[in-house]
Amino acid sequence: MADKRRQSVKQRGSIFTAVYEGDSFVQHFEKRGAREIIIMDATGKPLRSTVSQRRTFVYAAQLHPLAKMARNVVRDLDPANDVTFLRIRSETHEVHMSLNPEFIVVVIQKLKARKR
Repeated sequence: MADKRRQSVKQRGSIFTAVYEGDSFVQHFEKRGAREIIIMDATGKPLRSTVSQRRTFVYAAQLHPLAKMARNVVRDLDPANDVTFLRIRSETHEVHMSLNPEFIVVVIQKLKARKR
């Protein structure tokens, strides 16, 4: 199954490839159950991703404004504070965002099904 997720997305001049063989950063998160990893710059432009280009741009377009809003809310409450980490959870997925002045790291995990 991991091999299916690692199929490359090759396009001319594109920085997106889903194959990062030997990349310790990606392997570290995969061991912990990460399904998708996206690295964006501070403006929301995707730099690296382990998913398709289309899906990467969809996530970037939706998550970057959310991160900016969260940062603005925290700064309105206390100008000395800043958001460094954001966690969003739904019933099926969990999104972790690490916010730095230079870049944003997004890790998306699929949650295990709970017994009710």
